[in-house]
Amino acid sequence: MTTILEASAIAGLIADGATVVSDGFTMMGVADEILASIEQSFQATGHPRDLTWVHSAGQSNRRDGLARMAHPGLLKRVVGSHWGLNPAMGQLLGGDEIEAVCLPQGQLTTLFRTIAAGRPGQLSTVGLGTFVDPRLDGGRLNDRTRQALPADHYVSVIEVAGREFLFYKAFALDVAIIRGTQIDPEGNLSQSDDATHLDALAIAQAVHNAGGRVIAQVKAQVGHGEIRARDVMVPGVLVDYAVICSEPQAFHRPSDSYPPGSRELILGYVGPDEFATAIATNQTVAPARLAIGRRALALIRPGDVINLGTGIPGDVIGVALGEAGILDQVHLTVESGTYGGIPLGGVDFGAALHPQAIIPHAQQFDFYNGGGVDITFMGVGQVDQYGNVNVSKLGHNATGCGGFMDIVDGAKRICFLMASDSTHPKYVDQVSHLTFNGQAALAKGRAVFLVTEFYTLEFVALGWRLVDHLPTQEAKQALGRIPFPIITDTKKVDSHDR
Repeated sequence: MTTILEASAIAGLIADGATVVSDGFTMMGVADEILASIEQSFQATGHPRDLTWVHSAGQSNRRDGLARMAHPGLLKRVVGSHWGLNPAMGQLLGGDEIEAVCLPQGQLTTLFRTIAAGRPGQLSTVGLGTFVDPRLDGGRLNDRTRQALPADHYVSVIEVAGREFLFYKAFALDVAIIRGTQIDPEGNLSQSDDATHLDALAIAQAVHNAGGRVIAQVKAQVGHGEIRARDVMVPGVLVDYAVICSEPQAFHRPSDSYPPGSRELILGYVGPDEFATAIATNQTVAPARLAIGRRALALIRPGDVINLGTGIPGDVIGVALGEAGILDQVHLTVESGTYGGIPLGGVDFGAALHPQAIIPHAQQFDFYNGGGVDITFMGVGQVDQYGNVNVSKLGHNATGCGGFMDIVDGAKRICFLMASDSTHPKYVDQVSHLTFNGQAALAKGRAVFLVTEFYTLEFVALGWRLVDHLPTQEAKQALGRIPFPIITDTKKVDSHDR
């Protein structure tokens, strides 16, 4: 039987040194009231402390969610994929204040099911030749972690039938923190108001099967039979404790960046007129940024299954497709599990306006890992002449790889989107953190492109090749800022010759 508790009682259920796993994607599915109560308890009493915190996706909006956990002493170690919207955590991890392990988002979401099933781990090509490969760093992001853990603590290399794989190892989970919309007297949990189907069931099963505690935050308690069996996301047998949210009206509040009424999250189909209105009202995208998306459309083919990464891709590709009137000719997807619609950006990344379908998080990555994506559009932190890309660790802050590695590993065509000029130069002699291995991608037969507002490059065996560019002086100047030779007309051309 599920026990209903006040949020203030939850911290007492978490032992010092426990391994806690939480659900969420940006702020979708995040049990923020429970996280706030844990933070308050630590600040007042110093407990719980020395926790290992595990999460598959980024779970913050820069101030809430896992940003509340960014305290040395509260955390001993973080095992996660992304902290781009959690600068407080990124500073702690990059500053060597707590142990930091970055594993690909898709491998973590799948690993929760692996742990639940009692399997020792899972095999994947995702991460080979990158910082996740134990021959490089095994996902360890700072010196504190390198001193505490061997490189193969979470990931090892295994050869099967003459092929190399990374073996992502199962590990014990003690406490699960999940969120739902409603809970009935038997503890059955629905997520009917959520924009995604994430990892709640898998992590509840994993923790339950290990004898741990599953804690849920819910919007409301309802009576017997008020949740249809088909609508139960987590069966009551798996839920030990629940907290009824004190502010249900804030449960799914759109971010402040979207004007009321014009960008309301719609969980279903609308007609062409309403859809056109949604596109027309989405003019928060800066013209220079949108120009990148417009140029990238040249790489899209009718019928393509497309994945969009966070940042520029999530902000511009859906709008550019809608503006061009060809959105209905492709299948637009986001790693959270959405299909169709206009993906939202920023702290609402993972949701979409007027999606056609929403499938579970883990199954989306199964599809991606298996080669279901025709073309993916990804952002860039650093790119070098060898075709390598860094999105995971920039300067002293840890950003993490998110689902990037899983998606580029399976996608047939990979396109990086970036502005041609920025405060922090994108082009470098050699990337400082290896998130994407260009030569390895070519060896797998992948086509790799880079698009800015002025030009398009393709990575080939000899280096970056100029595909096309705008016939303007501004475009010529942008090409001249590339600090290494590129190929034009089969010849390498230095920047001073462009």
